[in-house]
Amino acid sequence: MINLKAATFLALSSLLSGCASTAIETFIQEKDYSGLYLRGVFSWWEADEKYKLVEIANNTYSTNIELIADGQPYDFKFADADWTPGFNCGYRNTRDQIVAVGNTVSADCESTDENFRFTPAETGTYKFTIDFSGFGSPSVLVEFVET
Repeated sequence: MINLKAATFLALSSLLSGCASTAIETFIQEKDYSGLYLRGVFSWWEADEKYKLVEIANNTYSTNIELIADGQPYDFKFADADWTPGFNCGYRNTRDQIVAVGNTVSADCESTDENFRFTPAETGTYKFTIDFSGFGSPSVLVEFVET
């Protein structure tokens, strides 16, 4: 005969695990990142339409920006117009703070003060991309486009 406590535990475990996976899938499907901007010292931290991200692939967004290579770092984040939690993406941990051309780093979209830092090696146009398509943390990439 099945123990009543064990049967109850199994039934509740099945029910809760099913709800959790459905809730996670719903959360992932409903998140809309189309209102994000590249915000930083170059935009006075404003949500400037010039730096609004565009979707270039499924859940991958980018924008191009001209930067001057004067040896000074540019602090930046990806965020919506209202700095909404969940849409305010800075570095995930300190090893991800400094961004180098062509190196992917991890973002945390619940951050408040964790700005990325990028120092361009040459003056020109750079492509800033944030990719939400994978599991875990979004990834950030800066690429040189042209002089």
